Amino acid sequence: MRALILTDEFFASRERALLLRLEVGLADDGVQVIHAVPEGTKTAALGSVCSKVLTYSPKTLLLTRPLAIRRLMRSIAEVDNAVEPDEIDIVHVFGGSAWRLGAEIAAEVGAGLALEVWRVGLIEKARNLKLDDDEPLLIAPDPAIERALLDAAGAVGGPPTRLAAWGVVAPSAPRDIFDPARAPSVMLVGSGRDARSFGAALEGLAAVAHEVPDLLIFCDALAARRAGLWALARRLGILENLSLIEEFEGRRDLLLHGDVLLQPEAHGEQRSILLEAMASGMVVIAAADPMVSSLQEGRTARLVRHNDQHTWREVIREMMSNPERSRALGDSARAFIREYRRASDHVRAVLGAYEWLTSDEPIPFKGS
Repeated sequence: MRALILTDEFFASRERALLLRLEVGLADDGVQVIHAVPEGTKTAALGSVCSKVLTYSPKTLLLTRPLAIRRLMRSIAEVDNAVEPDEIDIVHVFGGSAWRLGAEIAAEVGAGLALEVWRVGLIEKARNLKLDDDEPLLIAPDPAIERALLDAAGAVGGPPTRLAAWGVVAPSAPRDIFDPARAPSVMLVGSGRDARSFGAALEGLAAVAHEVPDLLIFCDALAARRAGLWALARRLGILENLSLIEEFEGRRDLLLHGDVLLQPEAHGEQRSILLEAMASGMVVIAAADPMVSSLQEGRTARLVRHNDQHTWREVIREMMSNPERSRALGDSARAFIREYRRASDHVRAVLGAYEWLTSDEPIPFKGS
């Protein structure tokens, strides 16, 4: 079996670790993988394992999608050392902005089409997607997304749906959080599009930072620009505590060395960094989000249900002032990941979806 994994800019930059784990798992089961990522993406991480990493120009899509498809097909033929590319069985698209391109590539090469519905905002798009050829298979990375897709289909039906819950590999030992020999650190993640939520979380962090002056706060630079966090940090007097990191979610080497992972937004978006933080034993503090089933109060995370600075301050202060309670929560989250969100289970579910797409057997549905 041969699969083309097509990503948009978000997945290419933020979910490299997830894609790498999936690619390695698929390769172990004999699936040949080609990655197609937007131009400018750092492909070294994937290229170290996957010998076929291609790029496409998002700018070309604005002019003519057929041209982008022809160029991508030529690139695949070149790595195959052939005039025409070898057969592709599956086109698996990560990122809604690349869905249409993936659909047309699948139609061009006669491949099955799988679309990753990684956030709630794509459910309506998936339900209304009109294609000339066969329906795509919708892949839900979370049980809550799967239920929402099935509910949206309702009695009128819609594209088939399959659950392939994202998973990660838990390290052999948890991280030793809140070591008194180190300055405590908080890793702030998210898109930054919800400026109000980011602002409330930073104000809560600032109140704690005034009590714990050596507190280190790291945040994605793009999210900070969108949410206006630098100017807010200046007003709050915590510029010395705040560091901005470009493409922060792709920097797992840095992110997973913090004590707390803090996610202020609740938009039904799946982020594998949450799972990796839980697997490492970090404390996860997040806005309550019913569409992210891995966020469970007291079991995997502390959830903030009232999105204001006072609630953020109290929850952050409580976890930082009780290291033993924080470590216990980290251990509980780690146990959850090891039982329910393993990378091997994710790969197995994706393989099952691919096998269904390339066979004539009916797809098994779970009840919503």
